[in-house]
Amino acid sequence: MIKKQRLEKFLSKHFIRYSLIPILVVEVALLVMYFSINSYISSKNINLLLGEAQSYSQAILENEATFISEKLNEVSKTALLLQNEHQTIFTNPNRFGLPNNEPKFAIAPNGVFYKTNEIGASLYYSSKTPITQKEVDKATFTEAMDISLKSVVDINPDIVAAYFNSWDNMNRLYPFIPKVYEQYGEHINMEDYNFYYLATKKHNPDKKPVWTGAYLDPAGNGWMLSCIVPIYKNDFLEGVTGLDITIDRFVKNILNRKLPYDANLFMVDKDGMILAMPEKIEELLGLKELKEHLYTDAILKTISKPEEFNLLKNKSPFAEHFKDLIKNNKTLSTLKINDNEYVTLQQNIDETNWKLMILIDKKNIFASIEYLKNLSNKIGYIAIALLLLFYIIFFYLLLKKINKFSFSITQPIIDLSKQTSQIKETNSDIKVLDTNILEISQLSQNFTEMINELNLKNKKLYDAKVFAEEANKAKDNFLANMSHELKTPLNSINVISDIMLKNKSNSLDETQLKNIQIINKCGKDLIYLITDILDLSKLDAKKINLSIEKVDIKKSIQTIYDKFYEQTKNKNLEFVLEIDENIKDIYTDLEKLKQIINNLLSNAIKFTNKGQIRLKVKNENEFIKINIEDDGIGIAQENLNEIFERFKQVDSSTTRKYGGTGLGLAISKELCKLLDIKIDVKSELNKGTTFELLLPKNLKNEIKNSIKNEEKIDSFENIKLENSSQIEKKTKESILILNNDPITFLNLITILNKKYIVKQTNSLDKLIDLKNKNENSKIMIDISKLSDLEKNLINEKLDNNLIILYSNDELNSVKEEKIEKSFKLPLSNEEINNI
Repeated sequence: MIKKQRLEKFLSKHFIRYSLIPILVVEVALLVMYFSINSYISSKNINLLLGEAQSYSQAILENEATFISEKLNEVSKTALLLQNEHQTIFTNPNRFGLPNNEPKFAIAPNGVFYKTNEIGASLYYSSKTPITQKEVDKATFTEAMDISLKSVVDINPDIVAAYFNSWDNMNRLYPFIPKVYEQYGEHINMEDYNFYYLATKKHNPDKKPVWTGAYLDPAGNGWMLSCIVPIYKNDFLEGVTGLDITIDRFVKNILNRKLPYDANLFMVDKDGMILAMPEKIEELLGLKELKEHLYTDAILKTISKPEEFNLLKNKSPFAEHFKDLIKNNKTLSTLKINDNEYVTLQQNIDETNWKLMILIDKKNIFASIEYLKNLSNKIGYIAIALLLLFYIIFFYLLLKKINKFSFSITQPIIDLSKQTSQIKETNSDIKVLDTNILEISQLSQNFTEMINELNLKNKKLYDAKVFAEEANKAKDNFLANMSHELKTPLNSINVISDIMLKNKSNSLDETQLKNIQIINKCGKDLIYLITDILDLSKLDAKKINLSIEKVDIKKSIQTIYDKFYEQTKNKNLEFVLEIDENIKDIYTDLEKLKQIINNLLSNAIKFTNKGQIRLKVKNENEFIKINIEDDGIGIAQENLNEIFERFKQVDSSTTRKYGGTGLGLAISKELCKLLDIKIDVKSELNKGTTFELLLPKNLKNEIKNSIKNEEKIDSFENIKLENSSQIEKKTKESILILNNDPITFLNLITILNKKYIVKQTNSLDKLIDLKNKNENSKIMIDISKLSDLEKNLINEKLDNNLIILYSNDELNSVKEEKIEKSFKLPLSNEEINNI
C-alpha cells in the first residue's frame, strides 16, 4: 500500500528553501535602504528651501509695499493738484467759466436744493441750509470743478469718485448721482463724517493729504477708503476735496495680484483695522469682506467697519497671531490653522503708515520638493518592478529544475481535472483516483460522491420543471375562464349600482346610497384586479398581440391629459403638460402605450397629496422621451429595484393607506419590454418620483416599411399569434341588447355570454348605431318599457332579426315580419336557453 503524505508538507520545504527566503531578504533590504535615503534627502531640502522662501518672500513683500505706497502716493499727488485748483476757484471764481453751460437747480419735496441737469457732477445742498443768492452763486461757480473731478475718475482706474464737501453742507460729486436728494436724505452734516473732519485744522494742521480708514460711503458706492485735502480761502476752511477708492477695487486692482507661492496680501491701518483683504484671508478669519452695501436709508454719520475686523480686538486664533506680530513689530512668524502651517510677514507702507501683511501656505513653498520626492518614489517603484521581473525569471529557471519533482504532485491533479470535465455527463463512470497525496485522494472521493448526488438531484429538478410547466399552463387556462365568468356578473353589478346611485325616483335614503356606493367601488376594484391578473397571465404565456399603427402622439397624449385632469383637480393638484411642437407621428401599439402611461399617472395621482403632476413629452432623435413626474411621497433608494416586482409595494402601510394590488408597475414593465420601451425611475423620499419612458419612433423597421396607405397591422411577430379569447370571438355570433331594465337582464346576460358576444346599451339611438356597425347581429329588446315613439323608431330603423320581450299585449306594436323570436316575461331558464 502506498504511503500517503500531506501535500502542504510535501511542497513547502522545497519551495521555502529555493525561493521564498532569498526573495524576502533581498527585497526588504533594498526597500528599506532606498526609502530611508530618499526621506533623509527630502528633509534636508525642505529646511534649505524654507530659508530661501522666507528671504524671497520678504523681498516680495517690500516690493509690494513699495508698489502700493506708490499707488497711494499717486492718489495723494492728484489730491494736491485738486486742492490747488479748488482753492484758486474759491479765491477768484470769475476766472473760471461754466464747462457744462448754465446749471439748472430745483428744490426737492424734502427741501433739498439740487442740480437737475445730469451733466458733470451732481450737487446737493442740505434742506437745513438757507438757500440765498450767495448759495446759488456758490453752487454755480463750483461747476468749474467738474472738469478736474471727471478727469481724475476717468483716468485713474482705482478712483471711483471725486467730490467737494463745503462747510455749509453742500456736496458736489462725480459721477453724477440721479435723485441725490433721496440718496443723502433731507439733511447731511458734513462735519460728522471722517472724510470731512479729518481734514480740518484740528486734525490736519499741515493741510496735507490725509487718508481715512474704511467707512460706508453715503453716496452709495459701498465700503471705501478716501484721500482728502482741505480747501481754504485765506484762513477760512471752505470745505474738503476727496478721492474715493472702494475696497472692492482696492482688492481687485492691488491686493489680488498674482504672487509667487500663491501668497495672499491684506492691509491693516495703524490701529489694527483690516482695510482690505482677499477671499483666502476672509476664510481664515471667518469674516466676509465689506465691499457692497444695500442702501435702504440715508447714511447720517460715519459708519466704520465692525470691531471684528480689528485684529487687535478680534478673538480668533488668526487675529491673535497678527496681534502679536503688530504689537511686537515682528517681521516674520509662523502660523498654524487647521493643521496647515503658514509663513507670515509684515511691512510698513510709508505713504500712509499702514501695514501690509503677507500669508504663504508652506505647502506651496514645498511643492517643488514634494514633486521631487514623489518622482524619486516613482523611480523606487520602477526599481521594485524591475526586481520583481528579475525574480520572475529566477522562478522560471527554478521551476524547470524541480519540474521532475513536481510531476508526481501535478499528475493526480490533472487526472482530477479531467474528471471534473465529465460533470455534464450524467451517465459517466467516475472512479476514485489512486494517488499518494492524501488531500487529492480525499478530494477525488468527495467529488465522486458529489457527482452521483448531483445526477440524482438533476433528475428531480427536471421532473419538477415538467410539473411546474403543466401547472402554469393549467393556471393560465383557469385564469382566462375565471376572469370571463367573474367579469360578466361584476359588469352587471356595476351597471346596476351605477343606475341605482342616480336615485332618480328618490326611493333610496343616504345610508342605502352609501352601501350601494361601496358595492359599486368594490365591484370596479375587482374588475381592475381581474383585468390585471389576466394581463399578467397573457404576458407570461406570450399571448399578447401587438397592433402597430401610425399614431398622432401629440393628440393621444392630449387625450390622456384630458382624461386625468378632473382627477388631479379633485385632489387640488396642478397637472402640467409639456409637449414638443416638432414631434411627428410614430409607429407603435397605441392602446398598450396608453395602458403604460395610464398606470404611471394613476400611481402619481394616488401617491401625491399636494404639489404638481407633470407629463412631459420631448423629441429625442430616434426616440420620444415621456416623463411622468410627481411631488408625492417618493420611494427610498433601497426600494427602487423592488417596485416592478409583482404584488410588491414599498411596505404594508402603503397598501393600507393608498390601496392597490402592486400589479400596475409589473404590467407596465412587461408592456415596455414588448414595445421596446426603456423605462427608468428616479425618486427621493418625501420629494417625489420621476418615471422616464424612452419610446422608439419606429417600433420595427420591417413592420413600418410594410405599412402602405396607413394600413393597420394586427400583429407584432409576422401577424401569427391570436389568443384563445380572440378565436372564440370569431366563432361566436353577436347579439345586441337594449338594456333598459338591468334587473331583468342581469341573469339573462350572464347566460347569453356563454353562447354570444354580448354588446349592450341603455339607449335606443346607440343600439341603432351598433346595428349599423354589426349588420348580422341579433337584436334583443324589451318593448314593455318603450314609448310609442320608440316603437315606431324600431319599425323604421331595425332589420328583421329581432328578439322581442314583452309583458302584456305590446307585441302587436312591432311589425310581425321584423320579429324572429318573441318571449313573454318573465322568462324561464328553458326559454333563455332557446334564444
